[in-house]
Amino acid sequence: MRLSLRRRAIYTGLAGHFSDEEVWPLLALWESKYAEQPPFALNEFLAEVVLRTERKVERARLYRELVGALTGAPSQLLPDPEEQLAAWRQGRNEAVRQVATPDSAAQTTFLALNQALLAQLDGAQQAALRRFAAGNLSGIGVSAEVSTRLRIWCEQGAGDGIASLGLEQLRKLLNLLYIGLCEFLGPVRADRILSQAVSRVEQQGVAFSPRRLL
Repeated sequence: MRLSLRRRAIYTGLAGHFSDEEVWPLLALWESKYAEQPPFALNEFLAEVVLRTERKVERARLYRELVGALTGAPSQLLPDPEEQLAAWRQGRNEAVRQVATPDSAAQTTFLALNQALLAQLDGAQQAALRRFAAGNLSGIGVSAEVSTRLRIWCEQGAGDGIASLGLEQLRKLLNLLYIGLCEFLGPVRADRILSQAVSRVEQQGVAFSPRRLL
């Protein structure tokens, strides 16, 4: 596997767990120290990631996702971050911010998944689900300002409410919608609706797999 493809795979795995500020030094570490190492060196890389980060990392989950990215289809990987990484190395923080963030692809897929969920509900059910989500945002983990925008998005389905959300926050929001579906329709139908929504979005050929939001 060529370097650019391996870099995309490592980037895809890291982006699901770390913010922009955290992911660049970790990706730079991998490229400089582990990119040319044998596959088993991935465990050594993760051990160093755990040591370098100040918060708890789900190491087993991250390992599975990195292995899945390295062995899976290239179409499921994020674009090559070579330009962003080079900008970070040169200290051009503004240049890094101007390039699309790793969460932008996840946001696009989330919106498509949300539409596919709502399409299976009637008007009253959609309104009820929107109200439920808008009233239960405390667990998403965002600032008051973002929470306000997100509540408007939940209620009206418009605006830039999810523009500031990272992958983990998108997962929490999707889980909140799923909980709402379970409450109003029961878990069996909720599972079926979510499964059908995922299949429909996958058929659209999105760059970011909807299954990574589950």
